Amino acid sequence: MHLIQVYWNDGDIPMWLRFASSLGGTGGHVFIFCSGFGLYLSYLHRPIGFGEFMKKRFLRVYIPYLIFVLIRAVLPHYGTSNTDHFKMLLSHVFLYKMFFEKYMCSYGLQLWFISTILQLYLLFIPLCRLREKTSMSTVLLAGFSVSAVWWVVMFFTGLENYRIWGSFCLQYLWEFVLGMAVAEILFHRNSVHIPIQLMLVATVCGLGLQALMAKQGGLIAAWNDVPGLIGYMALILLIYMGGKRVIRPVFVWVDTFSYEWFLTHVASIMWAYYYLDRFFTNDHSTKTELCWALVEMVCSIAVAFLFSRLVRLLMKRLPVSGPPGVEKR
Repeated sequence: MHLIQVYWNDGDIPMWLRFASSLGGTGGHVFIFCSGFGLYLSYLHRPIGFGEFMKKRFLRVYIPYLIFVLIRAVLPHYGTSNTDHFKMLLSHVFLYKMFFEKYMCSYGLQLWFISTILQLYLLFIPLCRLREKTSMSTVLLAGFSVSAVWWVVMFFTGLENYRIWGSFCLQYLWEFVLGMAVAEILFHRNSVHIPIQLMLVATVCGLGLQALMAKQGGLIAAWNDVPGLIGYMALILLIYMGGKRVIRPVFVWVDTFSYEWFLTHVASIMWAYYYLDRFFTNDHSTKTELCWALVEMVCSIAVAFLFSRLVRLLMKRLPVSGPPGVEKR
Protein backbone atom coordinates (compact mmCIF):
# COMPACT_ATOMS: atom_id res chain seq x y z
CA MET A 1 0.00 0.00 0.00
CA HIS A 2 2.67 2.50 1.04
CA LEU A 3 4.91 1.47 -1.85
CA ILE A 4 2.19 2.33 -4.37
CA GLN A 5 1.34 5.57 -2.58
CA VAL A 6 4.84 6.85 -3.33
CA TYR A 7 3.87 7.02 -7.03
CA TRP A 8 0.39 8.50 -6.62
CA ASN A 9 1.41 12.11 -7.22
CA ASP A 10 2.84 11.22 -10.61
CA GLY A 11 -0.47 9.79 -11.81
CA ASP A 12 1.16 6.69 -13.27
CA ILE A 13 -0.73 4.17 -11.13
CA PRO A 14 -4.08 2.96 -12.60
CA MET A 15 -7.12 3.84 -10.50
CA TRP A 16 -8.09 0.19 -10.00
CA LEU A 17 -4.65 -0.55 -8.55
CA ARG A 18 -4.84 2.47 -6.26
CA PHE A 19 -8.20 1.27 -5.01
CA ALA A 20 -6.89 -2.27 -4.52
CA SER A 21 -3.81 -1.04 -2.65
CA SER A 22 -6.02 0.86 -0.21
CA LEU A 23 -7.03 -2.58 1.09
CA GLY A 24 -3.65 -2.60 2.81
CA GLY A 25 -5.07 -0.18 5.36
CA THR A 26 -7.25 -3.00 6.66
CA GLY A 27 -4.08 -4.70 7.87
CA GLY A 28 -4.01 -2.20 10.73
CA HIS A 29 -7.34 -3.58 11.96
CA VAL A 30 -5.98 -7.12 11.89
CA PHE A 31 -2.97 -6.08 13.91
CA ILE A 32 -5.12 -4.43 16.59
CA PHE A 33 -7.18 -7.64 16.76
CA CYS A 34 -3.94 -9.63 17.11
CA SER A 35 -2.74 -7.25 19.82
CA GLY A 36 -5.84 -7.85 21.92
CA PHE A 37 -5.53 -11.58 21.25
CA GLY A 38 -1.82 -11.89 22.13
CA LEU A 39 -1.92 -9.62 25.15
CA TYR A 40 -4.93 -11.30 26.73
CA LEU A 41 -3.69 -14.82 26.05
CA SER A 42 -0.46 -13.91 27.85
CA TYR A 43 -2.46 -12.33 30.66
CA LEU A 44 -4.59 -15.45 31.12
CA HIS A 45 -1.44 -17.54 31.47
CA ARG A 46 0.16 -15.08 33.89
CA PRO A 47 -1.95 -12.16 35.17
CA ILE A 48 0.07 -9.03 35.95
CA GLY A 49 -0.69 -5.58 37.30
CA PHE A 50 -0.99 -2.30 35.43
CA GLY A 51 2.51 -1.07 36.35
CA GLU A 52 4.35 -4.21 35.25
CA PHE A 53 2.31 -4.46 32.08
CA MET A 54 2.95 -0.86 31.04
CA LYS A 55 6.65 -1.14 31.81
CA LYS A 56 7.05 -4.16 29.54
CA ARG A 57 4.91 -2.83 26.70
CA PHE A 58 6.27 0.69 26.92
CA LEU A 59 9.90 -0.39 26.78
CA ARG A 60 9.42 -2.88 23.95
CA VAL A 61 7.43 -0.45 21.82
CA TYR A 62 8.76 2.96 22.83
CA ILE A 63 12.53 2.34 22.88
CA PRO A 64 12.81 1.08 19.23
CA TYR A 65 10.44 3.89 18.23
CA LEU A 66 12.58 6.47 20.06
CA ILE A 67 15.74 5.19 18.37
CA PHE A 68 14.05 5.47 14.99
CA VAL A 69 12.75 9.04 15.45
CA LEU A 70 16.14 10.22 16.74
CA ILE A 71 17.83 8.79 13.64
CA ARG A 72 15.08 10.14 11.41
CA ALA A 73 15.44 13.59 12.95
CA VAL A 74 19.08 13.73 11.87
CA LEU A 75 18.12 13.13 8.23
CA PRO A 76 16.85 16.04 6.12
CA HIS A 77 13.12 16.64 6.50
CA TYR A 78 11.94 18.83 3.68
CA GLY A 79 9.18 21.42 3.99
CA THR A 80 9.74 22.27 7.66
CA SER A 81 11.67 25.04 9.36
CA ASN A 82 14.27 24.29 12.00
CA THR A 83 11.84 25.42 14.71
CA ASP A 84 9.04 23.18 13.42
CA HIS A 85 11.50 20.34 13.04
CA PHE A 86 12.51 20.59 16.70
CA LYS A 87 8.88 20.76 17.84
CA MET A 88 8.12 17.75 15.67
CA LEU A 89 10.88 15.75 17.31
CA LEU A 90 9.72 16.69 20.81
CA SER A 91 6.16 15.65 19.98
CA HIS A 92 7.40 12.14 19.17
CA VAL A 93 9.85 11.83 22.05
CA PHE A 94 7.25 12.87 24.63
CA LEU A 95 4.35 11.23 22.74
CA TYR A 96 2.08 14.27 22.71
CA LYS A 97 1.93 14.13 18.91
CA MET A 98 -1.35 12.25 19.35
CA PHE A 99 -2.95 15.58 20.31
CA PHE A 100 -1.60 17.63 17.38
CA GLU A 101 -2.74 16.90 13.84
CA LYS A 102 0.34 18.51 12.24
CA TYR A 103 2.69 16.18 14.13
CA MET A 104 0.63 12.99 14.21
CA CYS A 105 2.09 11.45 11.04
CA SER A 106 5.33 13.38 10.79
CA TYR A 107 8.42 11.20 10.25
CA GLY A 108 6.13 8.67 8.55
CA LEU A 109 2.44 8.40 7.71
CA GLN A 110 2.32 4.98 9.44
CA LEU A 111 3.35 6.33 12.84
CA TRP A 112 -0.21 7.24 13.82
CA PHE A 113 -0.42 3.62 14.91
CA ILE A 114 2.07 4.13 17.75
CA SER A 115 -0.26 6.62 19.44
CA THR A 116 -3.28 4.36 18.94
CA ILE A 117 -1.67 1.19 20.30
CA LEU A 118 -0.30 3.00 23.36
CA GLN A 119 -3.81 4.29 24.08
CA LEU A 120 -5.12 0.72 23.88
CA TYR A 121 -2.34 -0.44 26.22
CA LEU A 122 -3.64 2.02 28.81
CA LEU A 123 -7.09 0.45 28.48
CA PHE A 124 -5.95 -3.18 28.53
CA ILE A 125 -5.66 -3.88 32.27
CA PRO A 126 -8.95 -2.02 33.02
CA LEU A 127 -10.59 -4.22 30.36
CA CYS A 128 -9.15 -7.31 32.06
CA ARG A 129 -10.55 -6.12 35.37
CA LEU A 130 -13.93 -5.54 33.74
CA ARG A 131 -13.87 -9.09 32.34
CA GLU A 132 -13.19 -10.47 35.84
CA LYS A 133 -16.35 -8.76 37.09
CA THR A 134 -18.63 -9.63 34.18
CA SER A 135 -18.93 -11.92 31.16
CA MET A 136 -16.86 -11.67 28.00
CA SER A 137 -20.04 -11.17 25.98
CA THR A 138 -20.73 -8.04 28.06
CA VAL A 139 -17.20 -6.78 27.41
CA LEU A 140 -17.67 -7.44 23.68
CA LEU A 141 -21.00 -5.64 23.64
CA ALA A 142 -19.55 -2.69 25.53
CA GLY A 143 -16.53 -2.47 23.22
CA PHE A 144 -18.60 -2.63 20.05
CA SER A 145 -21.15 -0.14 21.39
CA VAL A 146 -18.47 2.40 22.30
CA SER A 147 -16.85 2.06 18.87
CA ALA A 148 -20.20 2.28 17.06
CA VAL A 149 -21.11 5.49 18.88
CA TRP A 150 -17.66 6.86 18.08
CA TRP A 151 -18.10 6.09 14.35
CA VAL A 152 -21.42 7.96 14.26
CA VAL A 153 -20.05 10.95 16.16
CA MET A 154 -16.99 11.11 13.90
CA PHE A 155 -19.17 11.03 10.77
CA PHE A 156 -21.63 13.73 11.79
CA THR A 157 -18.97 16.05 13.21
CA GLY A 158 -16.54 15.54 10.32
CA LEU A 159 -13.75 14.83 12.79
CA GLU A 160 -13.06 11.49 11.08
CA ASN A 161 -11.00 13.42 8.54
CA TYR A 162 -8.50 14.36 11.25
CA ARG A 163 -6.05 11.63 12.16
CA ILE A 164 -5.97 12.46 15.88
CA TRP A 165 -9.72 11.76 16.05
CA GLY A 166 -10.18 9.18 13.29
CA SER A 167 -7.40 7.03 14.77
CA PHE A 168 -8.28 7.47 18.42
CA CYS A 169 -8.37 4.18 20.33
CA LEU A 170 -12.18 4.13 20.61
CA GLN A 171 -12.33 3.74 16.83
CA TYR A 172 -10.73 0.30 17.18
CA LEU A 173 -11.85 -0.79 20.64
CA TRP A 174 -14.31 -3.32 19.23
CA GLU A 175 -11.64 -5.34 17.39
CA PHE A 176 -9.25 -5.16 20.34
CA VAL A 177 -11.83 -6.75 22.68
CA LEU A 178 -12.80 -9.20 19.91
CA GLY A 179 -9.19 -10.39 19.95
CA MET A 180 -9.43 -10.79 23.72
CA ALA A 181 -12.58 -12.89 23.32
CA VAL A 182 -10.94 -15.25 20.81
CA ALA A 183 -7.92 -15.55 23.13
CA GLU A 184 -10.20 -16.66 25.95
CA ILE A 185 -11.79 -19.30 23.72
CA LEU A 186 -8.36 -20.61 22.74
CA PHE A 187 -7.20 -20.60 26.36
CA HIS A 188 -10.04 -22.89 27.43
CA ARG A 189 -10.15 -25.12 24.34
CA ASN A 190 -6.43 -25.32 23.43
CA SER A 191 -7.32 -25.06 19.73
CA VAL A 192 -9.77 -23.28 17.44
CA HIS A 193 -10.75 -24.93 14.15
CA ILE A 194 -12.23 -22.86 11.31
CA PRO A 195 -13.28 -24.81 8.18
CA ILE A 196 -11.60 -23.68 4.96
CA GLN A 197 -15.00 -23.36 3.27
CA LEU A 198 -16.08 -20.89 5.94
CA MET A 199 -12.91 -18.85 5.48
CA LEU A 200 -13.48 -18.72 1.71
CA VAL A 201 -17.01 -17.42 2.23
CA ALA A 202 -15.77 -14.94 4.84
CA THR A 203 -13.08 -13.67 2.44
CA VAL A 204 -15.43 -13.09 -0.49
CA CYS A 205 -18.33 -11.71 1.55
CA GLY A 206 -16.19 -9.67 3.93
CA LEU A 207 -14.00 -7.95 1.34
CA GLY A 208 -16.88 -7.61 -1.11
CA LEU A 209 -19.11 -5.96 1.49
CA GLN A 210 -16.26 -3.72 2.60
CA ALA A 211 -15.76 -2.49 -0.99
CA LEU A 212 -19.49 -1.94 -1.54
CA MET A 213 -19.86 0.01 1.70
CA ALA A 214 -16.79 2.12 0.89
CA LYS A 215 -18.17 2.86 -2.58
CA GLN A 216 -21.56 3.78 -1.12
CA GLY A 217 -19.88 6.32 1.15
CA GLY A 218 -21.57 8.32 3.87
CA LEU A 219 -22.46 6.82 7.23
CA ILE A 220 -22.52 3.31 5.74
CA ALA A 221 -18.82 3.56 4.89
CA ALA A 222 -18.07 4.34 8.54
CA TRP A 223 -19.08 0.77 9.41
CA ASN A 224 -17.10 -1.08 6.74
CA ASP A 225 -14.24 -1.90 9.13
CA VAL A 226 -16.30 -4.83 10.46
CA PRO A 227 -16.62 -6.83 7.20
CA GLY A 228 -13.15 -5.59 6.23
CA LEU A 229 -11.54 -7.15 9.30
CA ILE A 230 -13.38 -10.46 8.78
CA GLY A 231 -12.56 -10.70 5.07
CA TYR A 232 -8.95 -9.58 5.34
CA MET A 233 -8.20 -11.87 8.26
CA ALA A 234 -9.79 -14.86 6.52
CA LEU A 235 -7.75 -14.14 3.38
CA ILE A 236 -4.47 -13.94 5.31
CA LEU A 237 -5.23 -17.19 7.13
CA LEU A 238 -5.92 -18.92 3.81
CA ILE A 239 -2.64 -17.63 2.35
CA TYR A 240 -0.73 -18.68 5.45
CA MET A 241 -2.30 -22.14 5.51
CA GLY A 242 -1.77 -22.69 1.79
CA GLY A 243 1.85 -21.60 1.70
CA LYS A 244 3.48 -24.03 4.10
CA ARG A 245 6.69 -24.41 2.08
CA VAL A 246 7.19 -20.89 0.75
CA ILE A 247 4.98 -18.23 2.32
CA ARG A 248 4.97 -19.49 5.90
CA PRO A 249 8.80 -19.53 6.26
CA VAL A 250 8.88 -15.98 4.85
CA PHE A 251 6.26 -14.87 7.40
CA VAL A 252 8.24 -16.45 10.22
CA TRP A 253 11.48 -14.80 9.06
CA VAL A 254 9.91 -11.36 8.62
CA ASP A 255 8.38 -11.70 12.09
CA THR A 256 11.89 -11.48 13.59
CA PHE A 257 12.14 -7.82 12.50
CA SER A 258 8.55 -6.92 11.61
CA TYR A 259 8.21 -4.08 14.14
CA GLU A 260 11.41 -2.49 12.90
CA TRP A 261 10.14 -2.84 9.32
CA PHE A 262 6.95 -1.08 10.32
CA LEU A 263 8.95 1.80 11.80
CA THR A 264 11.40 2.28 8.93
CA HIS A 265 9.69 1.16 5.72
CA VAL A 266 8.07 4.44 4.66
CA ALA A 267 11.28 6.44 5.11
CA SER A 268 13.29 3.73 3.29
CA ILE A 269 10.90 3.63 0.34
CA MET A 270 10.71 7.40 -0.02
CA TRP A 271 14.48 7.91 0.18
CA ALA A 272 15.11 5.12 -2.34
CA TYR A 273 12.55 6.70 -4.68
CA TYR A 274 14.13 10.14 -4.18
CA TYR A 275 17.57 8.99 -5.32
CA LEU A 276 16.33 6.67 -8.07
CA ASP A 277 14.25 9.51 -9.51
CA ARG A 278 17.34 11.70 -9.73
CA PHE A 279 19.52 8.98 -11.18
CA PHE A 280 16.96 8.05 -13.87
CA THR A 281 15.62 11.57 -14.45
CA ASN A 282 14.51 11.01 -18.03
CA ASP A 283 13.20 7.47 -17.70
CA HIS A 284 9.71 7.06 -16.24
CA SER A 285 8.59 4.09 -18.28
CA THR A 286 6.36 1.48 -16.65
CA LYS A 287 9.14 -1.11 -16.82
CA THR A 288 11.63 1.20 -15.11
CA GLU A 289 9.23 2.17 -12.35
CA LEU A 290 8.39 -1.47 -11.69
CA CYS A 291 12.12 -2.09 -11.26
CA TRP A 292 12.28 0.90 -8.93
CA ALA A 293 9.46 -0.51 -6.84
CA LEU A 294 11.29 -3.82 -6.49
CA VAL A 295 14.53 -2.05 -5.50
CA GLU A 296 12.67 0.11 -2.98
CA MET A 297 11.03 -2.94 -1.38
CA VAL A 298 14.39 -4.72 -1.09
CA CYS A 299 15.93 -1.57 0.39
CA SER A 300 13.17 -1.30 2.99
CA ILE A 301 13.71 -4.91 4.07
CA ALA A 302 17.48 -4.47 4.26
CA VAL A 303 17.19 -1.25 6.28
CA ALA A 304 14.68 -2.86 8.64
CA PHE A 305 16.91 -5.88 9.20
CA LEU A 306 19.97 -3.71 9.95
CA PHE A 307 17.90 -1.44 12.19
CA SER A 308 16.64 -4.46 14.13
CA ARG A 309 20.24 -5.50 14.82
CA LEU A 310 20.99 -2.01 16.13
CA VAL A 311 17.89 -2.02 18.33
CA ARG A 312 18.70 -5.41 19.83
CA LEU A 313 22.25 -4.30 20.53
CA LEU A 314 21.07 -1.20 22.37
CA MET A 315 18.24 -2.94 24.23
CA LYS A 316 20.57 -5.53 25.70
CA ARG A 317 21.49 -2.79 28.12
CA LEU A 318 17.87 -2.42 29.22
CA PRO A 319 15.85 -4.70 31.57
CA VAL A 320 13.68 -6.06 28.76
CA SER A 321 13.44 -9.81 28.21
CA GLY A 322 13.03 -11.10 24.68
CA PRO A 323 13.11 -9.28 21.33
CA PRO A 324 11.36 -5.92 20.94
CA GLY A 325 8.48 -7.30 18.87
CA VAL A 326 5.20 -5.65 19.76
CA GLU A 327 3.13 -8.64 20.84
CA LYS A 328 5.60 -11.38 21.77
CA ARG A 329 4.40 -13.75 24.47
